[in-house]
Amino acid sequence: MKTRTTITVLILVSFLTACSMGGQAQTDAVNTAVAGTQVAQALAQATVNSSALTGMPAPQSDAPATPTPGASVDYLALTEEELAALIDQAVAEAVAATEATSSAVTTTTVDDAVTTEEVAYVYEYYYYADYYVEYAEDLMAQYYAMYDELANQMIAEMNAIEGQLEQMNSTLSSIDQSLQEISSTLSQGLALAQETIDQLEAAAQTAQTNAAELKAQAQDMLSVLQADQQGRLDQLAQIQPNNIPTDKIAALQSGFDFIDAAKIAMSDNKLSRDELMNLAQLGANAQEGFKQFGGRGGGAGPGANLDLTQFTSKFSEITTQFARGQMPQGRANLDGFERSLGDRPRRP
Repeated sequence: MKTRTTITVLILVSFLTACSMGGQAQTDAVNTAVAGTQVAQALAQATVNSSALTGMPAPQSDAPATPTPGASVDYLALTEEELAALIDQAVAEAVAATEATSSAVTTTTVDDAVTTEEVAYVYEYYYYADYYVEYAEDLMAQYYAMYDELANQMIAEMNAIEGQLEQMNSTLSSIDQSLQEISSTLSQGLALAQETIDQLEAAAQTAQTNAAELKAQAQDMLSVLQADQQGRLDQLAQIQPNNIPTDKIAALQSGFDFIDAAKIAMSDNKLSRDELMNLAQLGANAQEGFKQFGGRGGGAGPGANLDLTQFTSKFSEITTQFARGQMPQGRANLDGFERSLGDRPRRP
């Protein structure tokens, strides 16, 4: 269900904010977590709609207030945790807006009659629910694109949340259909059939149920993310060196092999579990080579006077960042590491 950008919306902000189940608090928590960083700016851009809709002052005129799309976001600048936090927030807002829509329907149909003004009133809430459902789905699509081959537990969790979103989306479509039918009947000056009103009420009740189910499904999403990331780290901890370099030149080359493999793995802006494990193995081998043969001296050529032992922690540091979904930090660390190693040795 696509957001109707041509429809203007006048929202009763105080009511929606009261129903938002702490949505603004979640926004504040996310912004605080990444404050002071370049990533925070990207995150703020991604949440500009949410901040505007839940924190908007009451309109000062009769002009309708409509959701305003924010600037595009570079999702590659976000960590996995930051993207997951955005999804969590968007889902919470979708739930709150759907509950508000359901309440608006109940309010308008309590007297078993619906007017043209009341149809417009319900639509004021409906379009916010529609907006946040689509926003959450878009964010989840970004997560799938970046982590579907790495985050096994989270992908299963996302699939379950997506299923609940689809149900809620379908029910919102039913509310929209009923409202259109009512609007068409009223525009022709005809009396509404009780069956039409009953259908609207039934759809609203189902939407309320859907919202509760989605809230329950999504409540542990961030905990699932932590467990998923810990599982990756546990796998890394099991890897031991299996091909240790035999001299300093070979050790230095193994460092560049690790760097090259990481660049190739990240060339598609995503990392698979197999690629992560391969990097960890290359890193374990290179790290041991740096420990054994990395001291100053050792002949002429690249790296001869470079103390490689100072970089032994870089391999596990970088793979850990990738395992935690800290892709921007991992990339930057990798680039700095490559510059620190200087010239590449020639292969035999």
